[in-house]
Amino acid sequence: GLAGLAGLLRRRLLPTGYPASVSGDYSEWLAWHASSVFLRDVLQVVSAQSLLVGLGLGIGSAPAAASGAVAAAAGPVAAATQWVLKDGAGSLGTLAVGSVGGQRFDDDPKRWWVVCSFAEDCALAVQLLAPLYPAQFLPIAAASAALRSGALVGRQSLVNGVMMQHFGRAENFGDVRAKLEALGRLLALAALPAGIAAFRWAAASGGPLVEGGDAPGGAAAVSLLLYAGIFLGHNYCCFRAARALQLRSLNRTRLCIVAAAYARTGEVPRPAEVAGEEGVLVSIVNNIGRLNAKTALDELYARIPAKETTAAQKTLLCSSLGTLAK
Repeated sequence: GLAGLAGLLRRRLLPTGYPASVSGDYSEWLAWHASSVFLRDVLQVVSAQSLLVGLGLGIGSAPAAASGAVAAAAGPVAAATQWVLKDGAGSLGTLAVGSVGGQRFDDDPKRWWVVCSFAEDCALAVQLLAPLYPAQFLPIAAASAALRSGALVGRQSLVNGVMMQHFGRAENFGDVRAKLEALGRLLALAALPAGIAAFRWAAASGGPLVEGGDAPGGAAAVSLLLYAGIFLGHNYCCFRAARALQLRSLNRTRLCIVAAAYARTGEVPRPAEVAGEEGVLVSIVNNIGRLNAKTALDELYARIPAKETTAAQKTLLCSSLGTLAK
């Protein structure tokens, strides 16, 4: 029955020992994250079909769908060459973000999670232009591939790094990551028919993704609203997932929040309280007096029992004291 199915899904899609084996914020984060993954996969299916239509392989016959440079390029060989060339731009995007991002993802994971998700959606949205401008297929596909590859580097770095260390309270990082991957594949299967149906509905309506569509402006407007709704829904879910995180590590912002709270109350705030003040997109570091934070941190450091302080924690606090005093 339903109870048996629920138990099976729990065993297959949630980490062993859940909820004790993961952090307390995992359930809320997972609900928003799963919603965002489904919407992202729907948009990905739609955008992939748009690329194929722009390449002359989509709705209707290939000669009818293709036009401009693609139609003049003598078919499959030229189309295949353009498809492969766009991946070179993706490699450049990966190289650029991977070599520059690095430590920034660890320093501010919430903000970069939202930024990378937004950038990936923008890359997918760019692909929607391919059927409208098939003669410009290669620059459109290359720009989309470069932007999306860079966004994927950031998102995967965060999932495999900071977030796994945070969620895996029982040092079960591999189990948590594997179950997230399994959930993602299940959601991708569910998103596949939804994305195909959305694209075909837009095509049948003569929407903006089909060159030469002769449907009334109302149909085109409805199509745009559909894609915009998926785009906004995905980014909202990503934002809520980031806001649900209650990270226990100390970056500059969280350190300032802890110090300021200690200066006011004499108590160290809980991770949930710090997360509520930290926000996602707007850093509040500049709103806290550095001198007051430095004084509070100095006293806080003196009150931490030596036996409960690791060498890494001492180094972090000492370096933070020096940074905040500047």
